[in-house]
Amino acid sequence: MHQLEQKKKKISRFRNNYLPAYLLVAPTVLLVSFFYVIPVIISILLSFVKSESFGLTNKWVGLENYRRLVEDKQFWGDLWNTFHYVILFVPSVLVASTILALLLNQKIKGISIFRTIYFLPQITLPAATALVWVVLFNKDYGLINHLLGTDIGWLSDSRTVMLAFVTTSVWGSIGLKMVIILAGLQGIPTSLYEAGSLEGANAMQKFWHITLPLLTPTLFFVAIISVIEGTQVFDGILFLVGKNSIVLDDVRSLVFSYYINTYTMDDPNYGSAIIDVLLVINLILTAVQFRLSKKWVFYE
Repeated sequence: MHQLEQKKKKISRFRNNYLPAYLLVAPTVLLVSFFYVIPVIISILLSFVKSESFGLTNKWVGLENYRRLVEDKQFWGDLWNTFHYVILFVPSVLVASTILALLLNQKIKGISIFRTIYFLPQITLPAATALVWVVLFNKDYGLINHLLGTDIGWLSDSRTVMLAFVTTSVWGSIGLKMVIILAGLQGIPTSLYEAGSLEGANAMQKFWHITLPLLTPTLFFVAIISVIEGTQVFDGILFLVGKNSIVLDDVRSLVFSYYINTYTMDDPNYGSAIIDVLLVINLILTAVQFRLSKKWVFYE
């Protein structure tokens, strides 16, 4: 009898406390499963087969597609380009968005207008922004060469194309990161700065000993999403450089390689193997970042 009452209490507690929560998160879980989990499973399965007859039949080939990856020089070049891009992009966007957030975290008139302006690149179509940057980087009549007094072919020279591409990417993604960091700044209690002033701390000392340590959880989150964003770079390459450019091999990423193999060369199985390797890389990079975060991220 006692056990029966205990079971009834557990069921009642589940209905009252947990069931509403499960019902609330169920739509999100279903959407994530439909748009993320299921495609990942399908991609993994496709990487172990060879599609024939326009995808109507699939022949099991095991690790053949992954063996091709190891022997493919283009894959290793694309892998290096992806890492090269991430190494340049992530620190740049972190520093730039932090500086911008600090500047916009001031109590001055009309500051909300500037916040909106700096967020605009985030919601602008990539094709439109790429067209503007192509004109700015033009060797003959581009504004950048005019200001610098040079005639550099920014998007046609293998020595400068990655730098130009990273610059446009930072400009395009700085808005969202700025908003996230700005929210982190505004979450820091003003009482800490007041206490710092009483101790005689100047602005720089407040930044290093109050702002930066308390901002590390936010910076860590921005670093995570920036690394993932960097490894998945695609549209900027397509619109800014173009798939017929002579310098494509200097910026071509793994996602772009997936696009070429899947949709241009009609080899979705090999493309799936490429994207699955990228998935593993992202999981490893995320795990490493979480491991390293214990040394520099400070939680209240």
